[in-house]
Amino acid sequence: MPAAANGKSSKTQSNHLYDVAIVGAGPGGSAAAHYLAAQGMDVLLLDKAEFPRDKTCGDGLTPRALHILEDIGILEEVTAAGFRVNGLELHARAGNMMKASVPDHPDFPDHMLIVPRLKLDDIIRKKAISSGAKFESPVRVRGVETLADRVLIHADRSSHTHKYQARALILSVGANMRMLQDLGILNYSPTVLLAVRAYYEGMSDLTDHIQVHFAKVPLPGYGWVFPISESGANLGVGYWQSRLPWEKAPSSARKAMADYQLNPKLQNMLKGAEQVGQIKSYPLRIDFDTAPTFAERILLVGESAGLVSPLTGEGIDFAMESAKIAAGFLINTFASGDFSHQAFSGYDDLLRKKFQRLFRSLNNVRRLYLNPLLMSRAITVSQKRSEIKNLLVNVMLSQRHPSEILNPRVVRNILLGI
Repeated sequence: MPAAANGKSSKTQSNHLYDVAIVGAGPGGSAAAHYLAAQGMDVLLLDKAEFPRDKTCGDGLTPRALHILEDIGILEEVTAAGFRVNGLELHARAGNMMKASVPDHPDFPDHMLIVPRLKLDDIIRKKAISSGAKFESPVRVRGVETLADRVLIHADRSSHTHKYQARALILSVGANMRMLQDLGILNYSPTVLLAVRAYYEGMSDLTDHIQVHFAKVPLPGYGWVFPISESGANLGVGYWQSRLPWEKAPSSARKAMADYQLNPKLQNMLKGAEQVGQIKSYPLRIDFDTAPTFAERILLVGESAGLVSPLTGEGIDFAMESAKIAAGFLINTFASGDFSHQAFSGYDDLLRKKFQRLFRSLNNVRRLYLNPLLMSRAITVSQKRSEIKNLLVNVMLSQRHPSEILNPRVVRNILLGI
């Protein structure tokens, strides 16, 4: 339908009733679309951007994320698009460093990948389409109306005002808190991690390990160097807005990035390097403990439900895992025919059972260890004791439960350096 001649938006409404509509075609939304469509559900996937599109992120895929990408059936394609990372380095402020390989795990691969979101998100989106989901963009959602038997999505597409209909809705809108607040789902300002990143080419001394630095960054927080090639990297800083920070937070994320680049090791790596594209900052929600995860005929996945690691800021793995849970829940919901608020609370129960204790412990690890004293001691002790090193790395990758590193005996040994 052409735009109205007077310049005002024309109105259209689809009479098609989808089983499930999904707003947001990032890893969580597209993974959910794949899992639902692969089971024969009539799925509509919407996004405000045309693809492929960039997404500000650290671009790291943990072994946990690779495991679910394999389950989706696209790990080989994602691997071809990324840079393989076999380990990590932790650099303390005092200059000491711990280096470790990605530990063996019975379920997860023995490596990580760094894949720019420009590539990753498009691969998952295309998989959802090939599985049977319908994709439309650019579509900007303006509101959601829940009726007795369906959800109406009010949106703008090009110069048209459009309405879509579905029996259930998944929101995978990342840190778009405004949308959730406007819908009445989120009634508070969530705790966020502030992050900033830029790409560089022509860097030196890059290896097949990611680097995590604590010098020249605010605590609690860390800086990273994630290689995307033998000479290029995603370089950035993430820091928490703490009520009791160990140090005064920088005036802006860009200031944090500028300070970080004063790190002597980074200065050597960046000598002769060229920044590619802009420096971009972004918030990350880390409030799963208190976050709403559902509403009337609506489920939230990934960062929309606060599912970002409160220790590392990693969220791609949890986005796809929650998407799989949401898809399975909706398949069972359609089988039972019970779309009541009480029934939908069962989705929250599933998420709490899988993630609540994990995320609370990750919060506690951050509070205990991300300070000038204990983090440096942990790095020093891990250089001497392989079991501490293995535990520290596994906790960072969410491969062992963080309560293990909160054990009083382990904390005592780290404090005493034994």
